[in-house]
Amino acid sequence: MAERRHHYIGLLLLALLAALVTTFCDAIHVHTGTLVYPDPWLFNQSFWVFPSFFISFLVMAAAYFLVAKTLPDAISHEQSTAPGSFQACIETSTCFVMVFLLSGFGSREPILLAVVFYVSFFLRLAFTYDKRFFFGLALVLAAAGIFGEGTLAVFDMVQYRHSEYRMPEVYNVPWWLGGVYMHGAFALREAMRFFVYKE
Repeated sequence: MAERRHHYIGLLLLALLAALVTTFCDAIHVHTGTLVYPDPWLFNQSFWVFPSFFISFLVMAAAYFLVAKTLPDAISHEQSTAPGSFQACIETSTCFVMVFLLSGFGSREPILLAVVFYVSFFLRLAFTYDKRFFFGLALVLAAAGIFGEGTLAVFDMVQYRHSEYRMPEVYNVPWWLGGVYMHGAFALREAMRFFVYKE
């Protein structure tokens, strides 16, 4: 019972802190004109931005926890579910924030952003652990992120910049957005190891 409560608290704390960080990063996207909300409330963001990030991260973390429990041994994930360090959590989170900020200040060059994000992801992947598990995690996050934000765009709840150097979009969002989520997978994994799996 105590271990289960520890996991629940860890999941909630992770979702709360991640939502705070990404809401700040989203504000940078607004500041740089990368995206626009038609119904701004605070800092030109909609009132639902923080709650939606909180729910999204709670779902992601809970899904990570549940899927990791049911994966076959053939897909190595032992280190990805082992207790992690505060340092690794901070390092990967800082890298994610840097990627997020770059996507804001560099959004006028979407093709370059896409190349940088996807190439750097595969370079990081080459040096990480539990590669098959992690690559699957990154792909799921990218697909879910594109689908989620693309659906918001369908309902005119958010609109991304249309650059003069525009590249084809994926479901109403820039192609580079998937790369942001794929880099975010590094931060999610280390946050799970620190907040949820920590002994």
